[in-house]
Amino acid sequence: MNRRNYSGEHKRHGLHFLALTDEKGRLLWISAARPGATHDITAARRDDIVRHLRDAGLGALADLGFIGLGKDTDSDDPVLITGFKATRATKLNPAHKQANQVLSAARAPPSSTASATSSAGAS
Repeated sequence: MNRRNYSGEHKRHGLHFLALTDEKGRLLWISAARPGATHDITAARRDDIVRHLRDAGLGALADLGFIGLGKDTDSDDPVLITGFKATRATKLNPAHKQANQVLSAARAPPSSTASATSSAGAS
């Protein structure tokens, strides 16, 4: 069995890609294919996404899989904005929940469902 390409999250084999799109969902950049078990933040670090965004003078809205990315740079100017994650010890307050909802709505371009359904495969 090909364990490197198995995603425990999705319970199937596949490949992992990172993609940067503009606000209309148009593809700006896509990473090389990695094994499906690769975590988002690991792939982003290997592709040095933060440096590329900073060099281009761009910023990005990211999901919770990218929390902590970019914190290892010396700059106080974030180029990657993520939401807030609850832990066992701390729950999200109403302001953090609202910030997550706004970020989620801003991140999802109208075409995101089309790409999600086309990559799921037909039965």
